Amino acid sequence: MTTQAEKDFLKKAKPIAGALLDYALDAGKPYGITHARVTLSAAENLSGGVSNGAVSQLVTGVGQSVHITLYAGKRSVSFSKNTLNTEKIRAAMRENMQIIHLVPENENNRLLEKEKVVPQPDASALDLYEENQPGQAELICYARKFEEAARAVQGVKTTDRLKVGKSAWQSYTKATNGLENHMAKTIYSASGEVIAESKNGMEAGYDYSRALHFEDMTDPSELGRNAALTTIAQLDSVLPGTGEMPIVLDHAAAEEFFGTVMAALDGTAVFNGNTFLKGKQGQQIMSKGVTLVDDPLVKRGLGSGTLDSAGLEMKPVTFIEDGVLKIFNTSVTEARQIGVNPIGRENGPTNSTVLPGALTPEELIAGIKEGIYIKGFKGGTVNTANGTHSREAYGLLIKDGKITKTAVSGFVVSGTLGKMFMNVALANDTPQHPSTKYSIAAPTTRIDGCTIAGQ
Repeated sequence: MTTQAEKDFLKKAKPIAGALLDYALDAGKPYGITHARVTLSAAENLSGGVSNGAVSQLVTGVGQSVHITLYAGKRSVSFSKNTLNTEKIRAAMRENMQIIHLVPENENNRLLEKEKVVPQPDASALDLYEENQPGQAELICYARKFEEAARAVQGVKTTDRLKVGKSAWQSYTKATNGLENHMAKTIYSASGEVIAESKNGMEAGYDYSRALHFEDMTDPSELGRNAALTTIAQLDSVLPGTGEMPIVLDHAAAEEFFGTVMAALDGTAVFNGNTFLKGKQGQQIMSKGVTLVDDPLVKRGLGSGTLDSAGLEMKPVTFIEDGVLKIFNTSVTEARQIGVNPIGRENGPTNSTVLPGALTPEELIAGIKEGIYIKGFKGGTVNTANGTHSREAYGLLIKDGKITKTAVSGFVVSGTLGKMFMNVALANDTPQHPSTKYSIAAPTTRIDGCTIAGQ
């Protein structure tokens, strides 16, 4: 069901977009303009911060913008203006029309073919836009509960940068190839840093939550307590020994690792030769049992939608199946560049999931004599071009098949991505979408044969 806010936005946006397209084709004739695309966006933002129970920051704002791409054969030029004043927009269009002949030709950077553009499927069942939105008082109350719960944990010294926000965002795109696409989402977010102290020093940690509906946000008391416990777990950490050993990634660390997998599947990286997976479509690139899917049709999913910004219907896709690379993550331009079919992901992955394995986390860890349970990474480098991994991490020691209470940090996890990908084993605890935290939902993940640089 379309909300009143969506109806009001479309009532204003549609005639403006249509008039700008007409102007582009009419005024652009002397400059060879053949096609155009217009996106109008509007957002209402509200954010607040809390310190010692008091409001430390409160920001509200309303923004409007237009993004236009003009096409003259194989040339294109794009620009944005933070206004919906049509006279100012037309002036900017004329300026860009006059210089488009200077742009190098690129036969792949063009609109989707008209016959491939589909009418936008109904997205109302996805429930992406919350009509009855909370106000300032409710957001600040959430932040206060986060802070109270975090500070109630023994060992916590203070909290910092604790904030909560809301953005009610809409866009409408219309193009001369027949594309019409309306998107509307409410996005809530909360995050905070916790600082803990012991006789050996201090540590800082944080936690966060995101959702499209306020009621789906992680309970603020749970979020604050989790942030505190994560921080305290790093106190009095030691440097583990150096050597080759298994590592086990918790959900957050596993998301980062599979984010590296997605980076290696990026279409631009493939075209430019900046991924070691180039040319490996249809080949085994990960352990058997590893399947990575992406589903844009999750109700209230952070990345959900029915039509991408190019005009392709968004459907579930499988990037990796049982360890075999099925498709790369490509936009329309990237698909043309590397000679594959576009997949309806012009704006990137939506709600990605690593399907669960067969073992419980305890069974996954049981056979490890000595290893590390990694709770997060701190910087470092991952080079998908040559397939090298070198990142500092922190977590807990694993001894005789059990996670101990011995905190470890300051060590570096090194290896080659090709070997790491083939040494993955998965637990059966993949979080479900819609997720309040993970854009890539991944289970507890074991990787054997990693090099740990410690003491």
